[in-house]
Amino acid sequence: MISQFVVSEAERSLRISRFPMGAKITLADMADAGREHVLDELRAQEPVTWFPELGGWLITSRDGARELLLPKSGATVEAEQNMVRAALGTMMLTVDAPAHDRLRAPFERPFRAREAERTFGGFIGEQADRLIDQFAGAGVAELHSVFAAEFAVAVAGYVIGLPLGESAQIDAYYADFAAAMVYDGDPEPVLRAERARVQLNKLLLAGLNAHRESGEASLTNEVLADPGNELTDDEVVAQLRVVMFGAVETIQASVLSTLLLLLTHPDSMEQCLANPTLIPGAVDEAIRLIPPVAFIERWIDKELTIGSVSIGAGEFVGISVIAANRDPEVFADPLTFDIHRANARHGLGFSAGEHHCLGVHLARTQTVIAVAKLLSRLPDLTLVSVIEPSGFAFRRPGSLEISWRAC
Repeated sequence: MISQFVVSEAERSLRISRFPMGAKITLADMADAGREHVLDELRAQEPVTWFPELGGWLITSRDGARELLLPKSGATVEAEQNMVRAALGTMMLTVDAPAHDRLRAPFERPFRAREAERTFGGFIGEQADRLIDQFAGAGVAELHSVFAAEFAVAVAGYVIGLPLGESAQIDAYYADFAAAMVYDGDPEPVLRAERARVQLNKLLLAGLNAHRESGEASLTNEVLADPGNELTDDEVVAQLRVVMFGAVETIQASVLSTLLLLLTHPDSMEQCLANPTLIPGAVDEAIRLIPPVAFIERWIDKELTIGSVSIGAGEFVGISVIAANRDPEVFADPLTFDIHRANARHGLGFSAGEHHCLGVHLARTQTVIAVAKLLSRLPDLTLVSVIEPSGFAFRRPGSLEISWRAC
């Protein structure tokens, strides 16, 4: 575990003079809706820059970001200041190999592309229909409250095979985790995340013990039955916390953002309605433009040069996924929502390298099914109001109110 290097005032002043655009960036530019253009301008001039408000470096180019994320860079997540670790504890995303591989390996097989669709596809469709049945006759609804939150939690519970109870409470736990992953120095969100983690651990551990006795088929029992699994129950619970994070926070964001972009791009909406095989492309493009995970952090174990910038050992480096996913060097006409974009999956919405998202195939499958069900069952969908996507570490619309022709 390394401790983040503290830059002297003299060195800080030198870096500010060398990287004047980075010196003007604020955490609000990273988090607030409508500020994405600031990151685009920064990427054009200083794709690797010093970010004083963050106390570290910021990468906004896609290739520079991917270079940092690959194992050969030597970057690490094992730092005392890692806010993901502070919020979610020690688990596969907050340790490097070989510890990472030991924690992740038992969970790999159930999340392969074919396994995800075969094992979970039917249930995902049933849950989407069940929830839509409850509000389809109303003609108007706020989609997060009536669909996205409960849909994400219900599928997460099914996937891990543990009863999760009230969806609003689970959603609140994960909202507390997400709120703690901001590098602004405020200790209160971290304390809330720690309390949420204690409560969620109790729920998961109790469910784990009950599920072991029942022998029911699930991801959890597959992990427990894996002959190569050497994880303790506490370690299994720790990995389930982060698996659920992707299954709860990411799914809500990707469903809401995909539907928002389709509603605000009528031609794309019409194409998807006429040809549902285009929906996966719409989902990939939505995740590129409005990445659910908007910020990734690393620390430098030994001096590293990215682009023309040398970064010293122990220094903090952040990646703006929003900026990387809008890099014109990789994505032609990057600000355009293009459901036919051939390289939409080259974005970093699911990270890259050894810490790439374990549940990427399930997340895509789940979002595609949800969007397809909403489009097919709610005719003449119209956007009523939206709180535009925002968030520093995690990004999604704050609310999405829609109307349709009730049948």
